[in-house]
Amino acid sequence: VDRRRSGREAFCYGRGSLGVTRSIAMVLQNAISKLIAAGHEAAQSDAEILLAYLLGCERLGLHTYPGDLSVSKQLQYDALISRRMTGEPTAYITGTQGFWTLDLKVNEHTLMPRPDTETLVEVVLKRAPTTSARNVLDLGTGSGCILLSLLAEWPGTQGLGVDMSEGALAVAQDNARNCGVRDRAQFLKSDWFSEVEKPQAGFSVIVSNPPYIPAADIAGLMSDVRDYEPLSALDGGSEGLMPYRIIAKQAPAYLSDNALLAVEVGIYQAAEVAELFTQNGLQGVEVTQDLGGVDRV
Repeated sequence: VDRRRSGREAFCYGRGSLGVTRSIAMVLQNAISKLIAAGHEAAQSDAEILLAYLLGCERLGLHTYPGDLSVSKQLQYDALISRRMTGEPTAYITGTQGFWTLDLKVNEHTLMPRPDTETLVEVVLKRAPTTSARNVLDLGTGSGCILLSLLAEWPGTQGLGVDMSEGALAVAQDNARNCGVRDRAQFLKSDWFSEVEKPQAGFSVIVSNPPYIPAADIAGLMSDVRDYEPLSALDGGSEGLMPYRIIAKQAPAYLSDNALLAVEVGIYQAAEVAELFTQNGLQGVEVTQDLGGVDRV
């Protein structure tokens, strides 16, 4: 090791090859530059998340991480950055995504949980019936993010998550176990309501973040969404409203008295979905905006 050099690089010689350990700051800056050049707007966030994942620490821990990054770790990190540069979502690379208060497993079978969907959780927590015997139906549960967030907030609540994807259901079951609510969460393969048995008194809460992208718009989505996230979780039919027509028509028969139905909607869809709900006999229809000011729930 030649420690006569300035800065934080240390040169290690062995078997005729040159290996260089580099500081965390130097490695991060190099990765950020690569991601920016590849057109990634969240370059710093992505670079930090991937390095923290590799090192097994929190993002904040990168600033106090002891020592430099070994050559082998640099090579592993370069491989992760290369995957992100080609468009693979950061959450799929790490296999986890934070949502509400939970750290959730995600993979190619599930839509990635997004901050916008936390608005749906917030609305349900504020508007749901106050009974302690709530039961929740989550249509198109995916990773289980909505259902599991609600169960984590409501200790006495039971929930059923349905999805057509067996891969997604397996992920949701793992997440329920990891979040400590497996005994209160059931999962079922079902095409919307097709296999769902109505509880005797009905469901007190039905929630859904259904596919709502118009089919013709999918080709124009960002590549990390279009090429990696499951099409079945994106394609909402010709107008993007097909799932809402099903939910609006069938949900009333599954709801208990004074129950809550809450769904996430895409941009410019809220008014049409609200009208669908009203036409099918649902009352007290309201629209809530997300933090970006978009009609979302």
